[in-house]
Amino acid sequence: MVTCASSPMPEAGDRIRVPVSQEEAWDFAADARNAARWVFGVRDVSGDLRHPLLPGDRLRVRLVTGGRMADSEWQVERCERPTILTSSGRALGATARLQIECLPLGATSSEVRYSLAYQLPGGALGAMAARFGIQGIMEVQAKQSVRALRRLLAATARERSWRASALEAGDLPSR
Repeated sequence: MVTCASSPMPEAGDRIRVPVSQEEAWDFAADARNAARWVFGVRDVSGDLRHPLLPGDRLRVRLVTGGRMADSEWQVERCERPTILTSSGRALGATARLQIECLPLGATSSEVRYSLAYQLPGGALGAMAARFGIQGIMEVQAKQSVRALRRLLAATARERSWRASALEAGDLPSR
């Protein structure tokens, strides 16, 4: 589990090594237009879709949660390329804080950390459900999200490598 700083809410998250630079990882992961391609449960994103996002930008995210569609509202809190993106949101009475961090591991490798702190409605009963009923589900979803991100970024790295090799061999016209 990856933790958001000083959060009393339950959290789910994971970290993964990706075969692209910190900047490439951040540019993909922090671009809200890509969320439906890798974040578990996200079906559509609308609103302030600029890249990079700016603090205060608002996004509407359509999610599939518990087998049903839900609309959520998110606001960007922090966006510092190529390191960190944080946002907070609400859906179905729950609140959440998302954090995506990209750390360099070398020129062509980085680590992406994905963390979602959340609080369900219902006071103490909601807190118990979050910690004991939902936590495992959220952890699995976080792992699936970062694995999907790695697959997408690895495919991009392979394509770039293939193109570079083909150009070098004279098999492709240069642009």
